[in-house]
Amino acid sequence: MPIHLLGIRHHGPGSCRNVLNYLQELKPDLILLEGPAEAEALVPYIRDEQMVPPVALLAYQPDQPQNAVFYPFAEFSPEWQTLRYAVQNEIPLRFFDLPLTHSMALNQQPKEKEKETQEEKAPQGKEAKEEDTEIITNHKDPFDYLAEATGYTDGESWWEATIEHRKDNTDIFQAVKEAVTALRKELPNRTSLREQLREAWMRKIIRTAQKENWECIAVICGAWHVPALESMPKVKEDNELLKGLPKVKIECTWIPWTYDRLALRSGYGAGIESPGWYHYLWHHPEDDGTLWISQAVALFREKNMDISVAHAIETIRLAQTTAALRNLPAPSLAEFNEAITTVMGFGDDILLQIIKESLIISNRLGEVPDNVPKVPLLVDVEKVQKRLRVPFTAEIKDMTLDLRKPNDLERSIFFHRLHLLEIDWAIPGYTDGKGTFKEKWTLYHKPEQIISIIEKAIWGNTLEEACQKFLLKQTCDIQHIPELTRLLDQVIPANLPDLVEAMTLQLDRLSAASTDILEMMEAVPDLVNIVRYGSVREMDFSKVGNMLHAMIARILAGGVLICVHIDEEAAMDILGKLASTDYAVSTLNNPELNALWLEFIRQVRISAHVHPLLCGYATRLLNNKGEIMPEDMQNTFSFYSSAGNTPADMAYWFEGFLHSSGSILLLDDNLWNLVNNWICAQDKDTFLELLPILKRTFSEFSSVERRKLGEKAKASGTEGIPLQTPDALSHNEEEASQVIPVVCQLLGIDMK
Repeated sequence: MPIHLLGIRHHGPGSCRNVLNYLQELKPDLILLEGPAEAEALVPYIRDEQMVPPVALLAYQPDQPQNAVFYPFAEFSPEWQTLRYAVQNEIPLRFFDLPLTHSMALNQQPKEKEKETQEEKAPQGKEAKEEDTEIITNHKDPFDYLAEATGYTDGESWWEATIEHRKDNTDIFQAVKEAVTALRKELPNRTSLREQLREAWMRKIIRTAQKENWECIAVICGAWHVPALESMPKVKEDNELLKGLPKVKIECTWIPWTYDRLALRSGYGAGIESPGWYHYLWHHPEDDGTLWISQAVALFREKNMDISVAHAIETIRLAQTTAALRNLPAPSLAEFNEAITTVMGFGDDILLQIIKESLIISNRLGEVPDNVPKVPLLVDVEKVQKRLRVPFTAEIKDMTLDLRKPNDLERSIFFHRLHLLEIDWAIPGYTDGKGTFKEKWTLYHKPEQIISIIEKAIWGNTLEEACQKFLLKQTCDIQHIPELTRLLDQVIPANLPDLVEAMTLQLDRLSAASTDILEMMEAVPDLVNIVRYGSVREMDFSKVGNMLHAMIARILAGGVLICVHIDEEAAMDILGKLASTDYAVSTLNNPELNALWLEFIRQVRISAHVHPLLCGYATRLLNNKGEIMPEDMQNTFSFYSSAGNTPADMAYWFEGFLHSSGSILLLDDNLWNLVNNWICAQDKDTFLELLPILKRTFSEFSSVERRKLGEKAKASGTEGIPLQTPDALSHNEEEASQVIPVVCQLLGIDMK
């Protein structure tokens, strides 16, 4: 019986049209199609009207869903049109590639074992080993050799011009077979061991079909495999090659795909440069480019660009002329791009960036019927998406939610649950404005997210159940308060009360057993945020509030001890925690907590042996809150300016006092005068010793703050605010000329 071998490229309108026309003329009674045998049960779903390409076959291991593989199909994929032809005409179709149960098992073999397998199955002899080495180092596309021989830059452009834009299919498959046969003869070991296994299995299936006495068999496969399927070796050789292949369990389903993920830039091995362009070629094979350029013009006009009808006409004419000069049957995308750049962009290719995403790549997203086999968790996610009207889309979509609206609140809960399950479809963002009732999310669908959902399906059949169990496992493993409070802060917006209760109990146990004051201080901001969020989410967090009070009280009782007899590095770490804790407590504005926290800050300020950095910061906090009288502030400055303190202690205290206070210095003249007079009162040696730390302090201010402080310093010298009294220091012009540039640079003053 005749075997008809049709060599194709996996995605291309020309190949696709040639295959479809050939099948319609041939009318085979059996079709063998390159693809995984495990997916044959999914072929009937293609007849469903809700199955709209681009789609992909997803195959994965149920026990290890992260081990997965995709088989994408576009409307212009020869395999897709073959599947549709077989289903519509009720012709038996078999996938005849190496089953994934073996292929994916081979992928998981350790490299050492895989190397041993290759050495056992590979051809022996010196010549074979030398050629094997050449293959490993030479990754050139075999079709590039044909392109070079015919004057094209690469194999992709050669195939597109020769096959995809061809207007007839006379002997096209015979020509492809002859070309590939010549390539494989020149590159005998260009085919890897994996490809040899695949081809051996393909031949095995073809032999099986031949024994069944079909009258006409059509075989559709990648062009590279055609010579290996036509010239079959002995059965024994193939059986020996396929002997002892490993196995794993595989499941398959259909999932939506996107043209963006079909593009070569996505990393897809069989990807194409321009899925949107191929979609246009498939639907408009006879168009001379008028529709394509019209679509581009419409897109430019949406961007408020002045593009006229004359521009469009001249662009089409230039593309057609360029194609004729290059002996092409019709303009390709390259000719149209060059014409757009020349006529509409006046030589600048910036216009191509505008049409690249919308036209050349396209943001098309496929659809899959609801009755396709799916894991229950994915079914639940899609059900919620449909109810909340937030389906997967190919384009990136920004969404701002108002939590006061019931539907937006449900969307927020849904997005937070996905985020907690490490499914990165909805990415949280920052929102401007006051209040906690607004959230911003960015929605970006990638097919790999389906894999993430399948991975998490082991935790539950619904999104709520999976979140509960997945995070409960994490909660049980956490042994540090800050880590648990951070997670609890993320869990609360997901509306999982049972989980929150379990996490609260775990937090209570950890806080009761903990003696680490720094750990408690680190946890306070998250606890404050949790208590505040309760009013927005209508949740009762009284237990968390009680824990927060207990933690502040314990910080008051033992916090000063961690501030004494410590080095600079430890002091800087505590300073950061003090700053964040003070901001959190001030934001909550609870009178009882405020009183406890103020008492702790007072103790830090007045206790002996506290690092001066922390003492300075505590002084500044109390001053900001109006807890220190001006006379006390003057006395404190005088104390740290006295000869009994080392310059380092002075500098550390000053650094703590000015921590993140650039704006306050600008607005508070009393504070400005205190600081200004203190700096100017230092003698030369002390100032030079203080200078590195002072410079570090001022460097933390923004450039705008430094510039305005410099302007204020300059104005202070001319408007009567004394930098120093005339008799305070002896004036030395020579020494002043060395110091003044440094001070001006420190304060951001332009000497010019």
